[in-house]
Amino acid sequence: MDDLALVRDLVDDAPLPDRSALAPARARLVAGITAPTPVRLVRHRSRFALLGGTTIGLAAAVAAAITLVPRNEQPPATGPDAVKVLTLAAQHVLTAPHVVPRPDQFIYARSEGREIWQSVDGTRDGRIVNGGGTPTTLPGCRDGRAPVVKGDEVVPGVTEECTPEPAYRADLPTTADAMLQYLDDNASGEPGSVNARGKDVLSLINEKVLSPESRAALFQAASRVPGLEVVRDVRDSTGKPAIGIAWPRPLGASPSAPPPGKPVGSGTMILVFDPTTYEYLGSPTRAAGTVTVVDEVGQRP
Repeated sequence: MDDLALVRDLVDDAPLPDRSALAPARARLVAGITAPTPVRLVRHRSRFALLGGTTIGLAAAVAAAITLVPRNEQPPATGPDAVKVLTLAAQHVLTAPHVVPRPDQFIYARSEGREIWQSVDGTRDGRIVNGGGTPTTLPGCRDGRAPVVKGDEVVPGVTEECTPEPAYRADLPTTADAMLQYLDDNASGEPGSVNARGKDVLSLINEKVLSPESRAALFQAASRVPGLEVVRDVRDSTGKPAIGIAWPRPLGASPSAPPPGKPVGSGTMILVFDPTTYEYLGSPTRAAGTVTVVDEVGQRP
């Protein structure tokens, strides 16, 4: 039997009172309505008690919820804002033009003080030039062997075991979860290192060509890093207003510790995006640079 049925049974068994029996209660009711003080809540409590423990339990649950969520406190907006920026960056990647290179071509990347030509499939010799200095060969891997480079020169007739490292990474994951697993499995530092994660993400963003789906997954995976902060007053390397994502420092790191990929004494690593399209623009001091496809080493767009 439920609570309401029990109430009905109690009422059915009780005799109806006559007018004289109701008179004192009517007088108290009228006095309570016309009195300047509010009616005591204790009268309502007895009514709830007739309905059993369900109503009381619900009221207690509501009261507990109100107690646990103070009215004037708002959750910090930093986390969701950072996730939103990187999510919009991922969406932009999926709508941007994309050209799939041929295996015999090269990925040309230019940033401040650096040029690099990398083999699309990793089997052909590339080149790197730092600061306008002497070009250095990036040996390709053919049939499991690669030329040995000493200094800036290839050692004639000497090879070593290798695995091709293609510049066009069509093999990378296309979901955030799978990309996170890839970053964990191929981390350049200790497992869980914030610095290593920052370097690995930057390397893939700045000097590799990924499919749009993989590049979008990379931004989504980066959004899972705890401690990301939005920088709203940042400017890109040309001085134009932008929106930035500040990479977190490792737990316990001193304020002077360098962020991922930065020298000692430099500021926090910030990924900069166009505030309207959310295209990745590089950092406040360095543009994302040119990344394009060319037919041979030494060719520039």
